[in-house]
Amino acid sequence: MKHINTISKLREKRKLREDLLAILETEPGQRFFKILLRECHVTKPVFHSDVDKLRECEGRRRLAMSFLSLLGQDDPQYIINKIEEENNV
Repeated sequence: MKHINTISKLREKRKLREDLLAILETEPGQRFFKILLRECHVTKPVFHSDVDKLRECEGRRRLAMSFLSLLGQDDPQYIINKIEEENNV
């Protein structure tokens, strides 16, 4: 049963990746993703004396990184390109 569950999760992850790639083929999707990366501080660490604020920022960064990781599964260069784009804003 565990094997079937793993296969199901892999299929779900593949479908999510396909959906995300389809969204990124659109101009609005590209604009949104660029803002997401910038606002989530993917490449620019954020430091706060307020621990709660720091946790919030780290949570946002991890969310954005999870999308980048999903996109870069087949092509690690994709992640590099997206991060470089975000840095050039």
